[in-house]
Amino acid sequence: RADSFSASAALIRHAMAPERHDRCWLAPLPSCFSFLGRHRPERREPSSWKAAAPSASSSSSSQLPPLAEACEEIRGSCRGRLALAARKLEVAARLVPVLICCTIDLNRRKGPRHVRANTRRLRLALEALGPAFVKLGQCAASREDVLSDEVAAELRQLCDQVAPYPCEIARALVKAELGDRAPADLGVVVAAASLGQVYRVTLDGRRYAVKVQRPGLARALAKDVVILKGLARWTRLLVRWFCETAVDPVDVVDAWALTLWDELDYKKEGRSSENMRAALCRSIPGLLIPPVNWDLSSLRVLTTDWIDGSKVTEDPKCVRAEHIMVGVQAFAAMILEVGVVHADPHAGNMIIAEQGRRVCLLDFGMVVTVPPSHRRAWARCIVHLVRMEHDAVLDALIDLGFFPPDCPRAEILPVMSKIWVQLVECGSDIKKRKVAVQMLYTEILTFIRRFKFGLPDYYVALARALVTLEGIALAADCDFDIFKAIFPVALRFVASNSMSDTAAIGTALVASSARRLLGRLACR
Repeated sequence: RADSFSASAALIRHAMAPERHDRCWLAPLPSCFSFLGRHRPERREPSSWKAAAPSASSSSSSQLPPLAEACEEIRGSCRGRLALAARKLEVAARLVPVLICCTIDLNRRKGPRHVRANTRRLRLALEALGPAFVKLGQCAASREDVLSDEVAAELRQLCDQVAPYPCEIARALVKAELGDRAPADLGVVVAAASLGQVYRVTLDGRRYAVKVQRPGLARALAKDVVILKGLARWTRLLVRWFCETAVDPVDVVDAWALTLWDELDYKKEGRSSENMRAALCRSIPGLLIPPVNWDLSSLRVLTTDWIDGSKVTEDPKCVRAEHIMVGVQAFAAMILEVGVVHADPHAGNMIIAEQGRRVCLLDFGMVVTVPPSHRRAWARCIVHLVRMEHDAVLDALIDLGFFPPDCPRAEILPVMSKIWVQLVECGSDIKKRKVAVQMLYTEILTFIRRFKFGLPDYYVALARALVTLEGIALAADCDFDIFKAIFPVALRFVASNSMSDTAAIGTALVASSARRLLGRLACR
């Protein structure tokens, strides 16, 4: 069946090919990233996709077209629709056999016997399907508290050990982007990820990391977005049939796709990195963000200082308690103070540098913005949640847009209070969470079916980032508790930003202490 899917996809691609063939167009790229199609340098593309070669004095080669325009170009032509059909068959041909093998193995009476082999099949399938699917694997790789060690180790290869594309193509791209400023020799690939690969270059006695984007990413990603939106529309029908939620799966896919699309603009990534470096590195001593070399950067090439250190992907246990606190402080500051959050903090984007004294954050291509009013609401939500002040938690969630202002508080609070109490008590203990979900099945089902709720447009990316960070911390410290770690940071933020909030927190502390005292007296 998989062979028939692949054959059908090949026939459709052959039908789309122009009558005039040459060897360069027919030869596939020697990489598992086959989804990028064929490489034909002389083939003319629509104006919005074309990147003009830069002059020696220019700082960028072109502008990235808007995602909506790129998707419309894919849908608006017969060739594009055929490409979508071929892509759907390719996705099915890659994933369906893996899912069948995993299902059969998991349902063995004596337990699964081919975990490593099936995980490897999944990793290779995700690699071949490209960035959208690799990102999902990267997120899963950080959850060593959920996955077994061998599964997590296999998926961690998606962080910086994806199969590279030929260096000749990378050199040609760098030359086209940078012109006379391009380094004479890129050397060998030192890391390869879903969107690009990194070279270590020495210029004038100083070492740099040069990240070069994979060719054809914009068109390939636009096709995947169109396909995922189609799936989201079908999912929306199911969600609205079973739930009262106002969450639209299409909006969720849109928000996620926009953050991923922004990663293709290396100039924007460089600006985000420099802004984060200026905002955080002075106030958080253990944090390191490498500076950008703008003379050697463009839309598809980004050059930063080279940082020596231990990769978290290679040794998750190199992360110590002090490193975890640096990460908590950094991301709490991003959410509560800066308002711009690194949305892709997988293990491949972290290095323990300077003999373990500092944590280096890399790759600020995927970031999300938190509005100023939401920053204060998040801080209040965390503080009141830990202090068990559930009325105030609901107020904060209303300010964040999770619930409408006219929501039925009297009905929501009894249901949500049970969920919130268990959430805080479980902390980051995944075993306790599983038990809590089973115990709270009725409350969770009531919440989903009866109450209308929404999500801020940035929430999916933010939640993914926090889940990934929590997984990295748990891999190094099984006693890590995300609520205990972030509570003092949120409390300081609330206390320093509003006297009214400070008074409210003080009242909450007094009330909570009084309840505990009365409880002890009652026990006596």
